[in-house]
Amino acid sequence: MTLTPSVTETTRDLGENILIICETEAPDSPHWFGPDGSQIPSDAEVGLSARVFAAEQTTSSRLFVNLAEEGDEGVYACRTDTEEATLQLILQLPLRIESAPSPQQTRAGSDYKIACQVMSPTTPTFTWYYRGDVIDIDAISRYTLAADGLMITDVMTSDAGPYTCEALNPDTGDSDFKDIVFNVIENDTTPQTLDNPGSSPLPSATPTLSSDVTSSRTAALPNMTSTETEEDTGDTSGDNTSMVVGGALAGTVILMAVIVSLYIVYRKTVKRREGRSRGRIHTANGADTREK
Repeated sequence: MTLTPSVTETTRDLGENILIICETEAPDSPHWFGPDGSQIPSDAEVGLSARVFAAEQTTSSRLFVNLAEEGDEGVYACRTDTEEATLQLILQLPLRIESAPSPQQTRAGSDYKIACQVMSPTTPTFTWYYRGDVIDIDAISRYTLAADGLMITDVMTSDAGPYTCEALNPDTGDSDFKDIVFNVIENDTTPQTLDNPGSSPLPSATPTLSSDVTSSRTAALPNMTSTETEEDTGDTSGDNTSMVVGGALAGTVILMAVIVSLYIVYRKTVKRREGRSRGRIHTANGADTREK
């Protein structure tokens, strides 16, 4: 009697589809028995849609364990009336990348680890890609390979772009990969220390007024000083004062315009009257002359 795989112990991943073959030389119709000692039902009994079953023939029996679960672990036996062969099935979690957020970002000049956390039953090997090309870790001194990511020292803007984290289980050949977008923020101002949790990684966006700007605007417009100050502090009384002063000034301008208009009318009226008086005087003088 022979088993395929021809080992006494095999390790497979949870969720994997497993096939074990038992063959005999004599037509003894071998049967499979599970870890609990019960006979595995045949495909004729449960059909091919069953998760665990045996496809039995005269000289062989194929054991199918589909989507392996934790309860499937244990020793399986292939038996005939005269022979027996056993195989222990060990199940493990398959290699997979648990966490590789995208996008990730940091400021230029800082040290940053591009996170790629892997779950694996054995120590995996990593390969990192940048824009589809393999990164030669040994050739770039700023790059360091870590168990949970790629460490970059003194990040540059040229480091930004698409990365790929690939993990491989060398024992089983299982692999997984994740694509990660890495953004680098340029330092337009003095860089801030990211190690201090109390400091903000980004510059404050709160608008402030410079004292020099305020003083120059105050010198040019002395009547607007209180209004500007009150606007900055949110005091609405300054707005009311400005409206009152503005209304008074407008009223004064209108009044002066009316006075000037009246004065012009008055002057024209006086001139007309003076002209009429001179005309009457000339007429009277002419009459006197004719009489003489």
